[in-house]
Amino acid sequence: MPSYNNNSEQTHKISMDRLFYCLSSPVRLKIIRILSDGKKTVKDISELLNILQPSVSGHLKILSEYGFVSELQYGREVFYKIIPERVELLTTYLDDMAGNHKISITTKQARNNVSFSECRRCYDHLAGHVGVMLLKTLLLNDWLIQISDKPEYDLTDKGEINMLRLGVKIPVKRRHGRIFAYGCKDLTEKEFHLGGALGSELMKGLIARGFISIYDNSRVITVIKPIKDWVDI
Repeated sequence: MPSYNNNSEQTHKISMDRLFYCLSSPVRLKIIRILSDGKKTVKDISELLNILQPSVSGHLKILSEYGFVSELQYGREVFYKIIPERVELLTTYLDDMAGNHKISITTKQARNNVSFSECRRCYDHLAGHVGVMLLKTLLLNDWLIQISDKPEYDLTDKGEINMLRLGVKIPVKRRHGRIFAYGCKDLTEKEFHLGGALGSELMKGLIARGFISIYDNSRVITVIKPIKDWVDI
């Protein structure tokens, strides 16, 4: 059983300018990109970047202090992984800036914008109109309950039973460096969609059941079957 150094509580306590300062180092940016493919040890990162392990450890310490990475210890080995909420905070901030920039668009761009607004990825969970409506449906059906003003959510007994029935892996709560379930402010809808570890597993479940399809080179998600039907199965 791995042990975790959970620093998710600090994910909202550092100003945006300090976060960008943290990522001003090309090495730290490369480490973030490497960890986006999965957890790695200091040795793994050192070999991929061809730099000395003490240097990698120093950069990882800074990334940890700024809430970008967490440690997982398996026996004698220590692995590092991204804390998605920190990355989501930056991408949402940049998306908001882009959304406030008024530009003229072509018909093709307009169609792409509609697809982007309808359903897309926000890091590793469902966003856009479909994501917002899914969260509302889960709350309305009493699968989720709001437990804080942030807002954060928890599964009800009914929700847990149904999620497991639909093949959604219920993540171990608060033991892997990220929030279990929370409201992530949607760029286009200006409402909340479901983020956190549960949001990530829910999107995997929708893919496995053939309700949505994602592409590596695009954030836009193709909806194959109505998401509401997934809840009604």
